[in-house]
Amino acid sequence: MTERDAVQLIEERRTKNHCFVKWWRNEEDFLDYELIDHFVENAGQGREIAGFEMLTMDEMWNELKRMGARVRLLEHPEGSKIEWLHEGRSGVSTKVCDYLPQSLMAIFDVETRGNPVDS
Repeated sequence: MTERDAVQLIEERRTKNHCFVKWWRNEEDFLDYELIDHFVENAGQGREIAGFEMLTMDEMWNELKRMGARVRLLEHPEGSKIEWLHEGRSGVSTKVCDYLPQSLMAIFDVETRGNPVDS
């Protein structure tokens, strides 16, 4: 299927809980995770893909934990927060951000260095 075919299926099947898409190529040598809106916006290239799966916040949270990210969900009066222990060049730092799709995706990209492996 092409990316455009995937977009059509996403539009037919997406619920309000779906925020992310996990997709892979025919060669099965490439796996990527994106915000659904980002995938849809950039799907005009007509690339062939083998398949995709839409993910909810909870499912993406589980993927993030499975990849080894040191994250913890915190409940605050102003809303849920993510506490993230990140090991960078200058050592380990603690970051706190809102529990939003964009935050999960940003942490995921940093933790996987943009190269997730489906294990």
